[in-house]
Amino acid sequence: MEKQPTFFKDTGAMGDVLSEAQHLIEEARKEAQALDKSVQAQKEAVDGYRDQVEKARYRQVIKELIGESLGDVKGAVASMVNDWKDKKLQMKQREEELTMQKQALLEREQELKSRLDEIEAEQRERMSTELQNILQLTASVKEQMEELEKTKQTIDDILSEDEETLRDKVLTMEDVDFLRLNYFSLLQSRLSSQGVVNPLTGEQFTKNVWTVETRKNEIVAKITQGILGQHVAVGFEAKFIVPVAEEGFVYQKSGKDVVDQITGFIEAEERTTNSFKALVLVSPTGWTEWVTGKVQTILNMMKSVYLVDLNERALVYNTSDKKTKQFAEWFAPVPIEEEIAAMVAKLNTEIDEGTLQFRVDKVGEKYQVPRKIVLGAFHTMVEEGKGELITPEEGATDSILLVR
Repeated sequence: MEKQPTFFKDTGAMGDVLSEAQHLIEEARKEAQALDKSVQAQKEAVDGYRDQVEKARYRQVIKELIGESLGDVKGAVASMVNDWKDKKLQMKQREEELTMQKQALLEREQELKSRLDEIEAEQRERMSTELQNILQLTASVKEQMEELEKTKQTIDDILSEDEETLRDKVLTMEDVDFLRLNYFSLLQSRLSSQGVVNPLTGEQFTKNVWTVETRKNEIVAKITQGILGQHVAVGFEAKFIVPVAEEGFVYQKSGKDVVDQITGFIEAEERTTNSFKALVLVSPTGWTEWVTGKVQTILNMMKSVYLVDLNERALVYNTSDKKTKQFAEWFAPVPIEEEIAAMVAKLNTEIDEGTLQFRVDKVGEKYQVPRKIVLGAFHTMVEEGKGELITPEEGATDSILLVR
């Protein structure tokens, strides 16, 4: 690929200028497509490696949790640390080449922009459209290279995290059930205690007109109108996304697996223009940056999409869409600080009643909360000088809080 832009041969004839411009457009298109393909391949390779690293690291933690031998797993992780150093060096060289190609393409695009004024209006409009398509490809390349850097950083983070941090991110299926039950209970409480305003019409409804259907992993709430109740004025659909479990544990974030659900929701035709609907997807392990980036740009006149992250207790949506922002408080999870504070209060009550020792798994089972909340409460109480933490590395079956 040429590293310098190719300039027009200005012979003074319009035909020569147009021919040169067409040739340059075609060359720029081929170069942009080739660059886009190269960056995609690089990104896919890194994404695949990230999945391998993540699986190896979390498999090590899961093996520890179920008491199996760690020899082979630890060896694989150690090998990956060295392998990743070599891969990053190779990737750096390749990415430098891609950056040079991108710069050359930008120079070619700038030349095209500066010379389009010399072409007749009709041809200029058509070629401007083609140039715009090339610019979009270049923008896509830039975005993918930024995502590539984030993925590389993620791999660094996974390989460098200590086992205790990773263990906190692993959820048992009981943890998943606790998170689902607690969040759905919160949502039902809000539905039963609040009226709502249709953002499309301004029509107000009281809290008593909701129709709520509850299934294990789904809540559908709607307000219907019409003689037969066929018209939905306001409808909320919350779906709990259960990650794939490995030996009874989950850790992977949800992402591209929900694309069809979101697309189907957005593209579904509505009988009336006055029906507002919201899709709420809830994940106990959080969401990949890829899907959060997509959801943050969704703009639909009649619909809103929300991603609930129960790992970080966060809500993702298009904050620039007024109607979507208006309903955010309906679906926002309780902040983790509040859950930890509530857990501390319960443990303090038990201490006042004479309890002098707590174990993470036992407390989680008793109060139906995930270990992350219990451990957060333990650490808070240790910082307050109320106890001492004994970890499995020190011989405990599970992390234990000894009351002082």
